[in-house]
Amino acid sequence: MNVTPEAANFVPVVVPAGIAFEVHAGKRRLSVKPGIPLQLPGQALAGAICEEWQAAGPQARMADLRLARLAIAAVEAAAARANIEAALLAYVHTDLVCYWSAEDAPLALRVRQATAWQPMLNWANQAFGVRLRVTHGIVPAQQDETTVARIGHVIAATSPAELIALRLAGAAAGSLIIGLGLLRGAWGVDEAYAASTVDEAYQMERWGTDAEAEVSLAARRTDLGDAVRFLKLCNAA
Repeated sequence: MNVTPEAANFVPVVVPAGIAFEVHAGKRRLSVKPGIPLQLPGQALAGAICEEWQAAGPQARMADLRLARLAIAAVEAAAARANIEAALLAYVHTDLVCYWSAEDAPLALRVRQATAWQPMLNWANQAFGVRLRVTHGIVPAQQDETTVARIGHVIAATSPAELIALRLAGAAAGSLIIGLGLLRGAWGVDEAYAASTVDEAYQMERWGTDAEAEVSLAARRTDLGDAVRFLKLCNAA
């Protein structure tokens, strides 16, 4: 097998950069944008990204470097923070755990939703001092101003890393509440994934699945896991 010089010399390493760390591979280095190196707050995160780059190889694209993309997003979050916060806060009115099936839906599905989502609602209500409204069917679950304001304060208090992890987890779950609880350790990835796929799991048991659905669900679980791992690595700093 022929090995190109680039592949033979491809050894990503963690390089101290003042109080931060960078990841280099020969003359290459991970950057936020051309000329601006990606500086990481701790050696744990830098080491994990280094391993990620090594595994992806010298021809890696940014799409292959999931942790690196999250780290770059955290750096860029300052400039886009208002828009990210607004997008996350919009989940308050559309959160998955607040939209239960109509009362004429199969009892088995409604029981599953209640079992998975009610404890999460209870946790959020207590943790944030709110009273999240639940709706059945397609009637909008418009939350009151106090609830929106208090959850807005929670989002505003996040660090850049927390904000980016929450954006990833919230989008994967279709639920800000599931994302917040996951990143605060109220439940784990498996529980978050199960809660976010109650409806899909029920439908697949009844009608079967297909390759496209399986790929989509696997990506959802990966995103939830990445959000937790990224935040833990950031906090290790």
